Amino acid sequence: MKENQEECIYRFIQDRCTEEEREQLSRWIEESDEHRRVYDDIRIIVDAGGLLQGHERLNKKQAWLRVRRRITGDTVLARALRYAVSICLPFLLVTGYFLLKPDDVPPAETDESTFIEPGTMRATLYLSDGKRVDLQEFRGKSVTDLHAVREVAFEKGTNTLNYHDPLLANTPGSASRHKIIVPRGGEYPLILPDGTKVWLNAETEIEFPLTFGESREVRLSGEAFFEIKKENGRPFIIHARDASVKVTGTSFNLSCYPDDATVTTTIETGSVSFITGRQVKHLKAGERVIYNPVEQTLVIEEEIDLKYHSSWRHGQFYFYNTPLREITDKLGRWYDARFEFADPSLEALCFSGAALRAKPIEFILELLERTYSLRFTILQGRIIRVEQK
Repeated sequence: MKENQEECIYRFIQDRCTEEEREQLSRWIEESDEHRRVYDDIRIIVDAGGLLQGHERLNKKQAWLRVRRRITGDTVLARALRYAVSICLPFLLVTGYFLLKPDDVPPAETDESTFIEPGTMRATLYLSDGKRVDLQEFRGKSVTDLHAVREVAFEKGTNTLNYHDPLLANTPGSASRHKIIVPRGGEYPLILPDGTKVWLNAETEIEFPLTFGESREVRLSGEAFFEIKKENGRPFIIHARDASVKVTGTSFNLSCYPDDATVTTTIETGSVSFITGRQVKHLKAGERVIYNPVEQTLVIEEEIDLKYHSSWRHGQFYFYNTPLREITDKLGRWYDARFEFADPSLEALCFSGAALRAKPIEFILELLERTYSLRFTILQGRIIRVEQK
C-alpha cells in the first residue's frame, strides 16, 4: 500500500477527501479482503484517538514505544498501522491498538484455575408466587406466575424477557410485583409492561409491577440504561436510593450502586427531572447529574461525551482520566472479581482508554500494568492484587 493511499484513508475518515480520491479508495478497498482489513484497522486506531483527545498526563514517548513494538515488520498491515499511529499518537494515550484489537495479542500466561472470563447474559427472576427462575436456563420458554395468573414470554429469538402485552395496556395496576437480580459477572435486557426497554448492568436489581395502571414506577439498585416509552399524562418514575428520576419519553443511563458515593444520571435523548428531598433539577440531552446522598450535594455537568457513561450496553468500556479505583470497581462487577490494593495511593492514579468487554480481563490488566508500572496478580478466589512494580 502506497503512502498516499494511507494518507487518503486518513483524510477519508476525517471527511477531507476529494470525490476522485473517494472513488479510488473505494475501488482499492474492494480489490481484496486484505485491503478491507487494512482500512478497518486504520479506522479503529483513528477512532480510538478521537475519543481520547485532550489527556495531559500522557508520556508520549513511552506510549509510542509500546505501540511501535507491536507493529514492527514490513507487512502491508504493519506499514498501515505505523502510519495510523503516527497521525493519532497525540490522542492514543493508553489504549493502544492491541487493546481494541486484542485477537492479535496473546494474553499473559496465567494459571488456568485463576483465568477470569468476562460476564454473560444472566439474571434471576423472583415471581410474586415465591418461585425463583434462572433466566439463563429458561431462555426461549415462557414464565408463569401462579399467584398473579400471568404468563410472561421471552422476546422472539432472544433472551429478553418481555412483559409488554397490548391487551393489558388499559387494565388496573397490579399489586403483584416481580424482581430481577443481575449478579456480578452478568447483564440482562428487559421490556417492561408499558414497552419501556431496560438494559441491566452487572450487580443490579430492578423491581416492578406486572401492570402499571395510573402510574409507572419501578425501583432500581445498581446501573441500567432506559429507553422510556412515551405516554402523555403518565410519567415514568424510577426510585433510586433516596432520589427519583421522572421522565415522559427519553433515554438515559442511571447508576445508583449502594457502595458508590454518588447517584448519577446521564441523558442521551429527551429530558428528565431529577428529584431529591430538597430540590428538583431538570436535565436535557447531553447533561449529567451527580448527586451525593450523604453530603446532599448535586452537580450538573453539561455537554458531556455520552460514550463514557452508557457504552457498556454496547459491549465497550470507555475511560477518560478515570481513577483506578473507579475502573477496578467496574471491572470487578463485570468480571466478578475483587481488587485489593497493596498501597491505597494507587487508587487515585488516572487512566484514559477503551476496551472491549467481551475479552478476558488479562488484556486490560496488561495495559494498566504498562502505563504506570503496576503489577496485577490474579489469586485464587477471583481476587486481583494491585501493587507497584
